Amino acid sequence: MIRIKGLWKSFGDNKVLKGVNLDIETGETIVVIGQSGCGKSVLMKTIVGLLIPDDGEIEIENVSLKNISRKKLLEIRKKIGMVFQSSALFDSFSVWENVGLGLIEHSKMSQDEIMRIAREKLKLVGLSDVEDMYPAELSGGMKKRVGIARAIAMNPQFVLYDEPTTGLDPIIADRINNLIIELQKELNITTVAVTHDIISAYKIADRIAMLYDGEIIFDGTPKEVQNTDNPYVQQFIKGEGEGPVSGGI
Repeated sequence: MIRIKGLWKSFGDNKVLKGVNLDIETGETIVVIGQSGCGKSVLMKTIVGLLIPDDGEIEIENVSLKNISRKKLLEIRKKIGMVFQSSALFDSFSVWENVGLGLIEHSKMSQDEIMRIAREKLKLVGLSDVEDMYPAELSGGMKKRVGIARAIAMNPQFVLYDEPTTGLDPIIADRINNLIIELQKELNITTVAVTHDIISAYKIADRIAMLYDGEIIFDGTPKEVQNTDNPYVQQFIKGEGEGPVSGGI
């Protein structure tokens, strides 16, 4: 599991995370929702160790990331696959090189073996015969799938998605949602996604947590989210411009 306790993160005078507490259970899919700019991506990057919190603690499988050695952090990162909002593919690398990047950097596998694994993971995300193409030749949905294939290339225990459906049309977005569900079941992984897409959250989540003003203000099942009388959650899920937070928009 992942345990987040009293997490604080600021950038200058801007306090983004203000004592976030959240437990993520093994094997579940949890979605963190919230307005754009509320700190969802910052939370995600602290979980994988790309950002260092100002205070608080993150534990992954009972190992605290606080004051951890770089070697131990790299070992833990190998258990985590990350799908970035922009897919973050390297334009000068072929598709198979993008998918196999972690294996190229952190294993002694041969090129043929890495290519084999890349093809295998691409097939899992519904892509075949694209391994020799380059990112510029791919559609937005295909790039997202390549990013997911890269995230699962090292057989992680956790996969984190940063805005997995942003920039995609509704049909492609739904296919990505279905893929997230299928991979979670087939690979038996723990899935964490951050999004402002409530339709996506309802579809993929076992549990939804809402981040508002630097804190988790609600945590429950999709049904509990729909039925809550929390005014901030209600305003968000209904997409209403008038409400408790309208003055700050």
